[in-house]
Amino acid sequence: MPSRMPQTRRSRNRTCAVTLSAAVACAALIVAAPASAHVVVMPSIVPVGSPSEFAIQVPTERNVPTTAVRVMFPLHVSVFSFQVAPPGFVVAPIHAKNQSLVGAVYRGVIPVGDYATFRFLGTPSSTGNMLWPTYQTYADGLVKPWTGPPETPGGVEVENGPTQPGPTPAIAVVAAGTRSTTSTQGAGTPGAGPTSSGSSSEASIWLGVIAIVLALGAAAAAGLLWVTRPARLPDDDIDPTRL
Repeated sequence: MPSRMPQTRRSRNRTCAVTLSAAVACAALIVAAPASAHVVVMPSIVPVGSPSEFAIQVPTERNVPTTAVRVMFPLHVSVFSFQVAPPGFVVAPIHAKNQSLVGAVYRGVIPVGDYATFRFLGTPSSTGNMLWPTYQTYADGLVKPWTGPPETPGGVEVENGPTQPGPTPAIAVVAAGTRSTTSTQGAGTPGAGPTSSGSSSEASIWLGVIAIVLALGAAAAAGLLWVTRPARLPDDDIDPTRL
């Protein structure tokens, strides 16, 4: 009659397996953090006084297509040219009474689960954080205003209703020659100094190293568990009638 593995040993092996699985799962979460799906303007940092290409990315977050996007330009960013709109879209500039260009409306369809990118050229005339209020119209007539408090780096995203204000897209305009490694989504009011920190890149590198170490440790422990396990134990078989 074949010998049976002691209950304590079987329990210990199962506990190790669960622990290893949890470690691998944690490492995966560290490496692949979820990305924001909100409206954003890129690049997040531009030099003052230099003509730059800006791109606003608009995803359809609801189960209803997007049919129009209206973006208002910051007071201290002079937009002077539009790239040809994406296929299926037309762009209509918005002018103030003095004929200055203050915004644009893009009309077309962004299907559910997709996004569109709209590009234009502009020159920032002042340093600080610049806000780009945006209004997203859906096929059912509801309008999502992206006019709420901007997101802060590392902050927790808060989802709200289809007509509640979402985070306002923002960029930082810095002095020419300034070096910064921080994305500034989540800036304050125009004229305030941009948020800058080189520690975010270093933190990302260390998180990646930790994830790799955890994954390698989990693989080594799994190999040790496999080679020390008996080749065949009756109690290891799963009884389908007990599932």
